Amino acid sequence: MLKMNKKDEPEFFSKFKKKNRPKDWKDLDFEIKRKLKKYMLENEQKIDDKSYCPYCEMILSFEDSDLKEDKKCHIEHIKPKSEFRDLTFDYKNFLTSCSDKNTCGQSKGNKWDNLFINPVEENPEEYFSYSIRTGKIIPKKEDGLEYEKAIKTIEILNLNENKLCDYRKSYINQILNSIKNSRNDDEKIEIINYFDELPTLKKFLIGSIKILEEMI
Repeated sequence: MLKMNKKDEPEFFSKFKKKNRPKDWKDLDFEIKRKLKKYMLENEQKIDDKSYCPYCEMILSFEDSDLKEDKKCHIEHIKPKSEFRDLTFDYKNFLTSCSDKNTCGQSKGNKWDNLFINPVEENPEEYFSYSIRTGKIIPKKEDGLEYEKAIKTIEILNLNENKLCDYRKSYINQILNSIKNSRNDDEKIEIINYFDELPTLKKFLIGSIKILEEMI
């Protein structure tokens, strides 16, 4: 999971709310949702030149087209609007999630738990690590509140869904194959940094360079 550095509510959304006074989420039309997604992807969820889902860290692409449905991503209410109606139009409660039906915002749906790690309010990197062998995201701590929060968040978002773990394992193997003929750690790190996807996994692998050397 990625930390979200949330900005102030964009002016176009403030003006929309003032003019239209929406009462339900359905009162937001396609165009305003499209603009919100694009704004978040370009201003809050971008690392270098790529935009990421804050939950699974997969790259998101926004198609600026006339399509009536964007299947690649959707606006996610971190605290579900079904339980937190007063946050339905609170911009701080929005992020743009991937639209994979088995993970992330789609998996979370209307589920909520106070143990859930809100990436706007907390830094997920303080809670999570990875298993190089399995590709699973795992708690950084072995017990205590931090452990419980990590476990509950993984469960709600289904972050260890089989295809997602397989993708992480494939990513790790690609890196292992890419660095096996490198002469030193600096060269290995430079090669790893060429990989765009899964930013916190990449950061973890750079910090585990000695372990990777033993696996080559």
